[in-house]
Amino acid sequence: MLAGQVIVLLEDDELIRRATERMLRRFGAEVVIGTSSSEALEAAAARNLTPSCIIADYWLSPQEDGLSAAAAVRAAVRAATAKPLRGLIITGDLSKEVAEDVRRAGFVLLRKPVNVDKFLDALTGPV
Repeated sequence: MLAGQVIVLLEDDELIRRATERMLRRFGAEVVIGTSSSEALEAAAARNLTPSCIIADYWLSPQEDGLSAAAAVRAAVRAATAKPLRGLIITGDLSKEVAEDVRRAGFVLLRKPVNVDKFLDALTGPV
């Protein structure tokens, strides 16, 4: 289902990161892990991979929220390849402000707990 996709996963919680990575790999994706935009971009470059999708936890870290990190990865990949990148922001935050920020940035918002079918639909739908 996700064969050929290179997915950047920006997640600071180790258990969630490992579980999500495992699931994505089972569906055929190549996964690049990072807890920041710079870490994810370095990991992709080290493996000579070009991301096709970004998944980020909105509350990533005090230094860089997931929306900013995902936007930075998207901008770097677009600058290098001119390719569009699908982006998902995942959060338990129910505020309208977060939803509006995510929408304005051009990302898809998924709220926790995330249904696997909706998650996969968001990954395979139009960019």
